Amino acid sequence: MLRRRIFWRLLPSGLVLLLLLAAGVFLAVKLPVALAPIAAGERLLSFCAALFVIARAPAESKTYRLLLLLLPWLGAVLCFFLPSSPPPAPHPCAPFGDGVMDACASLAAAGGLFPAPFSGAEYLSTGGEMFSRLVDDLKGAKEEILLCYYILARGRFFDTVLQILEEKAKNGVKIQLVYDDFGCTGLPKNFAKTLRSRGIFASVSSPLRPFSPFRFNLRDHRKLAVIDRKIAYTGGVNLADEYIGEKIRFGHWKDTAVRLTGEGCAEFARLFGEKIAQNAIRIDNSLPCVPFSDSAGGADGRTGEAILLTLFSSARSSLEVCTPYLVPSERVLYALSTAARAGVKVRLMLPHIPDKKSVFLLTRHYARKLQAAGVEVKEYTAGFLHAKSVTADGKYALIGSYNLDRRSLFTQAECGVILRSVPFASDAVRDFDEMWKAGSPVREEKPFEKLLRILLLPFAPWV
Repeated sequence: MLRRRIFWRLLPSGLVLLLLLAAGVFLAVKLPVALAPIAAGERLLSFCAALFVIARAPAESKTYRLLLLLLPWLGAVLCFFLPSSPPPAPHPCAPFGDGVMDACASLAAAGGLFPAPFSGAEYLSTGGEMFSRLVDDLKGAKEEILLCYYILARGRFFDTVLQILEEKAKNGVKIQLVYDDFGCTGLPKNFAKTLRSRGIFASVSSPLRPFSPFRFNLRDHRKLAVIDRKIAYTGGVNLADEYIGEKIRFGHWKDTAVRLTGEGCAEFARLFGEKIAQNAIRIDNSLPCVPFSDSAGGADGRTGEAILLTLFSSARSSLEVCTPYLVPSERVLYALSTAARAGVKVRLMLPHIPDKKSVFLLTRHYARKLQAAGVEVKEYTAGFLHAKSVTADGKYALIGSYNLDRRSLFTQAECGVILRSVPFASDAVRDFDEMWKAGSPVREEKPFEKLLRILLLPFAPWV
């Protein structure tokens, strides 16, 4: 009796198990056949997306390609929305009789800025120096003020500039202010509208859009001021108090800028949509100087990287490089390594106190790679080095908003200037030497840093 009761109690459970087993066998046999068309569709979509990426995306966009592996369906679909733009067309231009400057002039012309006569260039070794010079020039403006900055932050620097702009607007001076949406998240959303009500034509560049993930990196990273089209400033300095030492962040904030004078400053007005007549190039007895820029967008053949490569490959005796972030393209790594192996004394200055730890981890990784190739590397011990500059052979100098990272080289809007001037380059090298003497070596990589670095490398364009 007991056995029969147990049997009848267990029979339903046994039947359920048998049914589940039969269903499992059935699905194991039939499901792959049923899903085959879906799997084939996914493979076909991924293949088409891969062809699309190879044809249109820049060579450095490994992160985008990784989406094909991580997200078979979604990744493939997103790849069709990758931004791309054609490389600039060549624009032969040889106004200087100097191989390096003529090559840079051709590259800059392809990017939309043309050689023009400059009368002078002043090296500004700190944000404080730029602040005092810029304020004086703004006060003297008669006709037009054009400003474009990645970061605006209320404080002594920007508030002083803003007060001058409002006064000038009342006196009929044309004022245009462009600022990046992400870089100025601390400003009110209606800030541009408020400024327009005060006579300042303000606009937000690269507005953040929640449903455009691939446009997040397309920032307007330029730092540029043009006054009456006769004076221009560019470099690493934004209009915020940390850049002039009024606000302490990451120790001493080291930055540089250049103050340019002459008719050539009008070329920068093109970046604000202004129409500038391209007259016959007259640069006799003027400073050999080439302004250049890149608009936001990822494409091979961008002007900034091409000019940097020209300068690196042309160096014969010395190269001094300052950059806060070192996540470069393979071409930049190769150019710096080759210069060092060819006997050029290449010195690279990096920050010691980082503002972004993930980028700093990768920066030290690439610094060690360059050290292995013979590049000398030191870190700015006093704090955060934000300067973006290159000098070569004691006569060429480049100052601008470009970092040696993939954002600056491939996606962000940037601007800069390269010039041939022994006095200017000497000032820049002298400043570099002062930092170098107080610099510290790059320390060895720790095991946990190596693990983090391996995880971060595939996402280098986004860190």
